[in-house]
Amino acid sequence: MNERGFTMAELLVALVVVGLVSALGYPYVATYLQTAQLRGAAQEVATIVNGARQLAIARNTNVCVTLSGTGALYRTGTSNACGGGTVYTGPATAADGTITLQNTMQISATTANVTFSSLGAAVTAGTYTVRNPNTGVTRNVVVSAAGRVTIQ
Repeated sequence: MNERGFTMAELLVALVVVGLVSALGYPYVATYLQTAQLRGAAQEVATIVNGARQLAIARNTNVCVTLSGTGALYRTGTSNACGGGTVYTGPATAADGTITLQNTMQISATTANVTFSSLGAAVTAGTYTVRNPNTGVTRNVVVSAAGRVTIQ
């Protein structure tokens, strides 16, 4: 550096270094963001399922979690096999009772819909799969018979 500022060569070297670091770091950042989105969606599904469990305990009735594309519904007063009942509308639901995921992840069930009893136990345990439609990567949200919800 002279007294008037940086030389053109120094600026070009700095620009090349910044460009190389950016080019080498981009794939790692992109992968991290996709993983974080999937993990966040799985946590959101776990929160939705835990909400159904809390609702079952608070209302002293069976509550079933059914899927609806990129969201879920709570059905209250259902049978153990998730039959009958009414769609729950309340906080965090749309007017039709749908609880929509905040990102574009997709939910599917590899087992039957999960039904919680008034004691908080899962009458029908199950697994929900959260899938990133862009990458095809999945995470599982598992509900045990005791009502415990884990992400795998």
